Amino acid sequence: MKKRIYSKEFKEQTVRLSYQRENIKELADELGLDPQRIYKWRKGAKETQTPKQQQTLKDDSLEVKRLRKVLKEKELEFEILKKAVHIFSKKDGKAINL
Repeated sequence: MKKRIYSKEFKEQTVRLSYQRENIKELADELGLDPQRIYKWRKGAKETQTPKQQQTLKDDSLEVKRLRKVLKEKELEFEILKKAVHIFSKKDGKAINL
């Protein structure tokens, strides 16, 4: 029996189709594959995608933390400016509502 070698694109497309179909056995029969091979490819695809997703989530969470810090600083600056306007407007007798 000759060992078949499948391209990366074929494997990726098969995995994608396996998630779209309800019956993997039918898909395997259509493609001339053993259903266990599809499950193996799915498992391999899941393992290779996980580190990339975790890195993306880590980068996103760092960005969110940075943006929250910047927002907090800007809110503090705004509050200080509001108080300053209030203090200076009392001296002039003109009230400014922000």
